[in-house]
Amino acid sequence: MATIFIIDDEETIQFLYKEGLSLEGHKIIGTAHNGSKAIEDINKLKKYPDIIILDHRMPIKNGLDTLKEMKEYKIMSKSKILFITADPTVREEASKLGVTSFIQKPFSIIKLGKMITEIAN
Repeated sequence: MATIFIIDDEETIQFLYKEGLSLEGHKIIGTAHNGSKAIEDINKLKKYPDIIILDHRMPIKNGLDTLKEMKEYKIMSKSKILFITADPTVREEASKLGVTSFIQKPFSIIKLGKMITEIAN
């Protein structure tokens, strides 16, 4: 299964993602509450995650700004990005920045699991 890094400012959401995806056999290799911390932590990893789950609305650095920085660090050439947002207006810009897939809030953990499996394959 896939190695996953979760970027979301809500601890409850992180917990739900970790629990649900772990039950499906995926390995969560890190989490961050904002884009700045995520970039820092991902760059410290020995191997980039297969998939990065990236929320859009976060403090300090939002999802789009995080994508721009990931592109600079070439993280996106090694990891697939699942971009999560409740705001459909950012989808086009995120797509131009090279995200692999989108999921619009609200959604079920079952749908998230299916999307992760599709992206991983």
